[in-house]
Amino acid sequence: MSYKSILTIWDGKDSSVAALKKAIALTITACGHLHIICPAYITILQTQAYPYLDFPEDLKAEERERAKKTADKLVAEAEKFAQEELMFFSTEVAVINRDQLPDLMSQTAKFCDLAVFPRPFGADRTETDEKITESTLLTSDCPILIIPSDDTGHRETKAVIAWDGSVQSLRAVRLALPLLREASQVDVVIITNTRRVTKEAEVSSDIATFLARHRINVEVNIIAKTSSSISDIIRSHALDVGANLIVMGGYGHTPLREFFFGGPTRDMMQDSKVPLFMAH
Repeated sequence: MSYKSILTIWDGKDSSVAALKKAIALTITACGHLHIICPAYITILQTQAYPYLDFPEDLKAEERERAKKTADKLVAEAEKFAQEELMFFSTEVAVINRDQLPDLMSQTAKFCDLAVFPRPFGADRTETDEKITESTLLTSDCPILIIPSDDTGHRETKAVIAWDGSVQSLRAVRLALPLLREASQVDVVIITNTRRVTKEAEVSSDIATFLARHRINVEVNIIAKTSSSISDIIRSHALDVGANLIVMGGYGHTPLREFFFGGPTRDMMQDSKVPLFMAH
């Protein structure tokens, strides 16, 4: 198994460069195909008199032409990145309302093996970036790899799996196998209440056996939960072992609950300095 069909987005932002380069590198490694979506937004506000589709034709055409020029510029930039390597790739112009882009990305990802996105939080990111990541993760049945803006394009030599025994975490591990097989060391991290260590140790044997049968060098770490948040513990352990990949299930709780009350998925996407592989 390898990622033969990879999806990414190029919006021209500095924080997106690392994700585009990572998508290119993974495509080359897999001898696969990279599809790059280049969006340009229709910016006429849908207020008062009529929605966008009812705007006067001359105004609508002018707006679409402006957006098309922006998208064409993005395509030229994306092709310049991709053409530096020997690889198969395609680009798609998306002249689109900002609210429609998450649906386009998740629909396209349904027919891909992996989506590679920039981290959706940061100085130059928007609410749309967050919605793209969330929609793709929840509705496309495609795993996502989130790349921090300062990622150096390293290979995944050490990985941490945030394991909680959930359907989401098991699915993430299965879909991350092409990356995990490349790692020299994989640490399974289980965060638990100290009173349940024995039980968690028994459960962890299943995931350790599964990975070992894939010829993956695996070590299980059971960490008692302290006052720190789960995401803080995961990030701290990844830093301690020098990991350059974190694998975890996404949105075990609903996104709305995590938005209001916090949660590991949202916390990790906001602050992880390490590429983050997620599946739902």
